Amino acid sequence: MAGADTVIRTHPLLSSRKLGYLATFWVLPGLLVILATQTLGLAPSPLTWAGGLIGVGLLLWLTLLTEFRQVAPENSSLWNRLWQQFIGYAIALLFFIVIYQSRSRSLISATSVTLVGGMIALALLRYTPQQISKTWLFAIIIGLSLGQVTWALNYWRIGALNAGLLVFLLFYVLIGTAQQQLLGTLTRRTLAEFGAIAAIALAVILNL
Repeated sequence: MAGADTVIRTHPLLSSRKLGYLATFWVLPGLLVILATQTLGLAPSPLTWAGGLIGVGLLLWLTLLTEFRQVAPENSSLWNRLWQQFIGYAIALLFFIVIYQSRSRSLISATSVTLVGGMIALALLRYTPQQISKTWLFAIIIGLSLGQVTWALNYWRIGALNAGLLVFLLFYVLIGTAQQQLLGTLTRRTLAEFGAIAAIALAVILNL
């Protein structure tokens, strides 16, 4: 995270050095490294571990490069935004599954999901420094919502994959609606589309 902060601060077009804005750039690189520490140890062989380490290094480099280019949104391409969304959602899904698979009590698992979900929401909802207050507000609401759902899921006998997917589905819907609200494009039609996607995905997850 300190490295990501250093990289972002070198951008010549950085318009705000407020901690609340800069912190949104720390999340994805930091969580990617933490996730690697929790998963690379499961590699069945040293060769697989080495390949995984190289892969994590490549993902980290691409993520930092993408975030650097997003400091100036007017110069950022669609691919940068797509990569940010992809890596953010991928990290979220893997974290949700890993956290639930630990079978920790709700105080630990729900709190962990709240922190991870809220942090990734900060990164995915970041647009301009002028909107950073709303970004933090939406991220906190999303994180708390995910934590409450995780707390409830702990009382239900369900597999780690299914639980992780259910939390991820809620995360996806909340992020999507929050993004539309920040852009000023949230409509009833958009809500209906998210509702339809959520209903179909929920049916698939419950039948896995």
